[in-house]
Amino acid sequence: MKNNNLRTIEEILRLENLRYNLREEALPLPDEDTGVCVEAAESVAKVVKSGKLCYWRGGPEAKKLEKEFANLIGKKNGFFHSSGSSALVTAVRAFELPEGTNVTITSSGFISSLNAIYHAGLRPRFVPTDPITLLGKFPKEFKVNYEAPLSLVTHFFGNVVDIDNIVNKVSSKYLIEDTSQALGSKIGNDFAGKRGDISTFAGSNRKLFGAGQGGMNLYDDEELGERMRIIGHHGKSDSIQAITPGFNFRGGEMEAVLGRFSLRKLEEKSDLRMESARVFTDILKDSGVTLAKKDVALDSKIVWFDNVIVLPTNWNKKGRDLLVEVLNREGVPAWIYPSLIETPWLKPWMNSKGWWSDEEENLLEYEKSIWDRVFVVGTQMSSEDSKKCARIIKEILAGK
Repeated sequence: MKNNNLRTIEEILRLENLRYNLREEALPLPDEDTGVCVEAAESVAKVVKSGKLCYWRGGPEAKKLEKEFANLIGKKNGFFHSSGSSALVTAVRAFELPEGTNVTITSSGFISSLNAIYHAGLRPRFVPTDPITLLGKFPKEFKVNYEAPLSLVTHFFGNVVDIDNIVNKVSSKYLIEDTSQALGSKIGNDFAGKRGDISTFAGSNRKLFGAGQGGMNLYDDEELGERMRIIGHHGKSDSIQAITPGFNFRGGEMEAVLGRFSLRKLEEKSDLRMESARVFTDILKDSGVTLAKKDVALDSKIVWFDNVIVLPTNWNKKGRDLLVEVLNREGVPAWIYPSLIETPWLKPWMNSKGWWSDEEENLLEYEKSIWDRVFVVGTQMSSEDSKKCARIIKEILAGK
């Protein structure tokens, strides 16, 4: 069945057997792996009993985690933060770029990366979303009339970005990889995150870095690392004087213990998520339902964080949102991500700076034409639950 032969939302809302149409209560959603290893409970309890939950410039568990994580990815050092979002803030600030400097950012990504650019007073320059991979990628014919010293690329949904396509196009000197959803994925023989001057990993809900909360920045340059630690410790280079505006972003010992346990289970849990994604894809592959794919130009291995469904071009945001409600009612944990250039506060802020132009306006319309038709279903469930969810989507959209 071809993609444009899928049911419309109007046809779906006429189906008699759907809980949404019958106004029945939603079925329970599948159990999902939160990323937290319950085997860590005893070790976490020891930290609690010690009474020492957080240390200036990192405690013993945080320092072990930093070293183990850096060794895993192939970087020299790490700095454990209170969250992935705070890690992005210190990463962007660490390059000490003048206010208004161009920073290239993939419009495909999570809001934390855009927030970090905003808080540093820098100008975001958005990379268009590729409609096949749903990742940031410049088309060959795309004209770029600026240079950006820093690129912040997001490996989204577990999928990995063609970094050269971006940094070469805008002549970036520095690179931040937001790898929060892509721990375990590889580009060639290297883990995603190996290449960045700073690479960020989030330890929040459903991440393979299952710290319960927390974030990690990995890096090689000691000077960058020291800048991040100062920013993340109230702007202080010691315990007395603040030399720059800063935050309390240091990671705690309980979260570090959880993070260390999760790294030991990385291979096992990566395999489970890849299998969950595989069975989901197999069920939908001949149904006409389109899924985002990895970039064929890259030699990559993807540990999918989400299965990404792209609806036909005759769908719109209103219909997509209704479909997500229908699926949630049937027990499918469907979810929505907008593109970053759609963020409501962005255009007014950029207008106030004189940064919003026809280029951004045209890109906004282009991004909406894609993302208004996108929803995701996570890979954190069992293979059996993944099969069940895929079958429900196939039945509702394709009628078979």
